Amino acid sequence: MPKRTFAPPDPIPWCLVTARTAALERPAETGNELAAALSAPEPKAFALSSHLVSAAPAPDFPHGANLQPDGQVSFKVWAPHAATVSLLIKDTASEVPLQRYDDDWSAVLTSGALAPGGAYCVLIRTHDGRTFTRRDPYARSADYGSDWCFLDDPEAFPWSDRADDGTYGWSPRPFDEYLIYEMHVGSFTPEGTLAAAAAKLEHVASLGFTAVQLMPITEHSDAWGYNPRLPMALHGAYGKPDDLRAFVDRAHSLGVGVIIDVVLHHGAVDGNSLWEYDGWGPDWNGGIYHEGGHDTQWGRGFGFWKREVRSIMEAACATWLGPYRCDGLRFDSANDLPREAVQAMTWALHERFPGRILTAEVTPENPQSVHDLGFDSVWVHSGYFDIIQQHRALGRGHHGGGDWAAGWDLPRLRTVMILHYGFTAPTQCIKYLLGSHDQVGCRNGGAWYKDYEMIGGQHRYAVDQYGGGRGDPNARASARLWYTANVVAAGLPMVFMGTEFAQSGWWDIAPERRLQWELAEDEIGRQCMALFAGANQLRQRFPAVRRGWANILHEDRANGVVAFERVVEGETRVVAVINAGRKFWESSDYGVWVGHAEGRLEEVLCSQNVAYGGSLESGCANEPRPIYDGKIWINLPPQCTLVFQHML
Repeated sequence: MPKRTFAPPDPIPWCLVTARTAALERPAETGNELAAALSAPEPKAFALSSHLVSAAPAPDFPHGANLQPDGQVSFKVWAPHAATVSLLIKDTASEVPLQRYDDDWSAVLTSGALAPGGAYCVLIRTHDGRTFTRRDPYARSADYGSDWCFLDDPEAFPWSDRADDGTYGWSPRPFDEYLIYEMHVGSFTPEGTLAAAAAKLEHVASLGFTAVQLMPITEHSDAWGYNPRLPMALHGAYGKPDDLRAFVDRAHSLGVGVIIDVVLHHGAVDGNSLWEYDGWGPDWNGGIYHEGGHDTQWGRGFGFWKREVRSIMEAACATWLGPYRCDGLRFDSANDLPREAVQAMTWALHERFPGRILTAEVTPENPQSVHDLGFDSVWVHSGYFDIIQQHRALGRGHHGGGDWAAGWDLPRLRTVMILHYGFTAPTQCIKYLLGSHDQVGCRNGGAWYKDYEMIGGQHRYAVDQYGGGRGDPNARASARLWYTANVVAAGLPMVFMGTEFAQSGWWDIAPERRLQWELAEDEIGRQCMALFAGANQLRQRFPAVRRGWANILHEDRANGVVAFERVVEGETRVVAVINAGRKFWESSDYGVWVGHAEGRLEEVLCSQNVAYGGSLESGCANEPRPIYDGKIWINLPPQCTLVFQHML
């Protein structure tokens, strides 16, 4: 076949001159078509290279660019409204024509035509005469400022636990063993990369955390990662695909699993690579990927009623669990996803990747998310707010005022410690009593939020919510007592990065709001981390804390004291006593109801211990206490959680 040449569109093609004006009158998303066209490949002649086609792939070939063992590359893209579709290969300036099969366009490229790391993009011609480039929707790596994507070779990575027979030494942990550390890669280190974060993973492991949950790492156009431009391409500023594999490999070598936060309910407002993908999009409906999708407060939703959209979203989940060997997913704002689509997706992922944990943000938390939608666990927001409101009502911290006579609203605190109504196992609830990125992070310079009015209106780290920051000993004591309670309570504990060394203020990606590692080196930081390590160790030491049932034993509303137990047959019973007030009982003069049982209770952790930053007089240990008439009589320091094991 004779060769011909094709010159991609100029940076500002004439057909887009009027689009500049039209885009101002359209919804924000429609600017994405203009943005994509303006970032097309640089003007250069691409030779038609039909000789690079080895064969048209079978219909069941996967979408995207996939390297075959023999060096050939299969490529398939969904573009039902295109007149013709080609693949542009940058290094050889080749245009490879694709063959249509139903609504897909595909080909198998000869060996070496597109090498790992090689740049490629999609060229689309429409029936009305337009020509433009697009990214590969299934790309795992892409240039942020253009349409060029890069071929990934997941099989080439040298996993440290891979045996000669192709099996791996690491397997995901049982769900009850998860202690989750939430991390934003871009602000976890000064470099803001996966490589730099991997070098700091020993810090996370040394404190006893067994999983890191990464905030979204797909390419995004916002500050925190929740406006995805492509569903599975790694954010270029964080690194390349092998950098993520190296991060996961290092985490696994330290006994730490990796959970990825995925955003499936909407596309990015700016730079959405799927917007009007094949040129079709009447009435600004977003085109083939967004047609029929509902508008959210963050951007246009996807058209989950289409098989092709459900397929790419499932693939977006599977890419983290498969080629990257991650241990689970967290579905952002899962209540904005169609119910039937979620059910199909969770079922398929559990079938393909048994043992991976699928967690979800559902507001308000709903047990049907576990029982009906197939999630393994759900984020529980309410405990965070319930606790801070208690401090506010009692005049604690910087909130001021309050009705002291009313005492603590213990009925609201019961569900913080035990299972929320409708849940049937501790692993079904993820609890973060000191805050997640949503509560710690602030996008508007620390200003007041109406929807946080009930806790003072501000997004802050825990030591600021409970008082005057890390320099306030009462604030630190409250943070310690509630983290200890979080670990012992029924649920999977989670903490946001920086909380472990009592970082103050609020978090954001600005340099002064990122993780302040120097705080881990001072006395306050070391003491706080010692408490985190000691509390986390309780979950390894006592299986009842991980999977036992939780029951409230004792309530003292006037003083803010509550006690509960964690019990499971055949394992040591654990009792936690929380004194959220500031009264100190010495000389073993506080009686706690622990139930009629034989034996004694032995203290195993006191959050006011001097080693954790508590005062000497408040860190007095309790000797093993015998049970008399269902009670033990103990020393009870102020703002403290005590943990006991039941000995016969």
